[in-house]
Amino acid sequence: MSVNVFSAGYLREVGTRIFVGCGAPPDEAALVAEELVDASLMGLDSHGVIRYIEYVMRVREGKTRPGAPVRVVKETPTTAIVDCGFNFGAVSASRMVEIACEKAASQSIACVVSRNSTHIGRLGGYAQKVAERGLFCIATCNSSKHGHWVVPFGGKEGRLATNPMAFAAPTSGLPVVLDMSTSAISEGKIRLLMAQGKEIPSGYCQDAEGNPCTDPEVWYGPPKGTILPFGHELGYKGYGLSLLVEIMGGIMAGEASTEDGSYVNGFALIAVDPEAFCGREKFVELMDNLCSYHRSCPPAPGFTEVVLPGTYDFRMREKRLKEGIPVTDVTWKQIKECAATVGVTVPEPEESLCL
Repeated sequence: MSVNVFSAGYLREVGTRIFVGCGAPPDEAALVAEELVDASLMGLDSHGVIRYIEYVMRVREGKTRPGAPVRVVKETPTTAIVDCGFNFGAVSASRMVEIACEKAASQSIACVVSRNSTHIGRLGGYAQKVAERGLFCIATCNSSKHGHWVVPFGGKEGRLATNPMAFAAPTSGLPVVLDMSTSAISEGKIRLLMAQGKEIPSGYCQDAEGNPCTDPEVWYGPPKGTILPFGHELGYKGYGLSLLVEIMGGIMAGEASTEDGSYVNGFALIAVDPEAFCGREKFVELMDNLCSYHRSCPPAPGFTEVVLPGTYDFRMREKRLKEGIPVTDVTWKQIKECAATVGVTVPEPEESLCL
């Protein structure tokens, strides 16, 4: 399969033009493109520029409303419910980060949850933004019923979304960032595997009859298959964490994911100021010590080092900033086609490399 390699700046420009073509204000269009390109830079291609295609489709279907207001509809000094208005998820999620950080700065802790949110993209990116301000963050994201492809442990039919959760903690350098789905694999990664002509790893998915499935096309059906909670034989652990995400991302905001709803993601964000506990400087000092302690662990056979959560992603970002972001021919063709549907002609890159 042929692969094109483009610079991050070029892909941001393409994305910004596409989302302006969708009707988004230029600043919001640039923000959405930035979030998706950042995901691709981190190597998280399932939540990267491949989503240009889906986002345009959702706008054309009337499910995403570019430029819609993002409003706080209920709040206390430490909490807020934010009505995202079905604007692009990156726009509303970024606003929620601002609200959480503002409240945590004055009250030491804050919890913000969403209503009427579309797909927010890479969950860990928002936790990372909080940590980069010196705060500790926990974030979760559930999905409405139409995205329930994950089975409860021991089940055959989907009752949950891939329900990711993330945390991020500041250090004197790059933050520690864990971003994980509570399912064995995300739907976006299955989509990426299908685009790459690859199989799903064994033990991650079931077909519509509950049998093991490794073929993405079979999984997509119709009828569509299901995804297992992470943990294999210990999948009840992934299932339990998925329920935690469901409570934080949906029930806390008053959204019922057991019914067909119009929202896509239920985003919840908790920001904590370490100054209220051990102090920011002490927190960073202890985090640095903890990271050093873990990195000093001798690697087991088959490994070269112990790597903290987020390290591989940051390393990939540095690599792709220098070498470019790979995009398959199939995906690139689809991006140009979706751009055309909103009256945008994708400009030719000044430089590109085909592998």
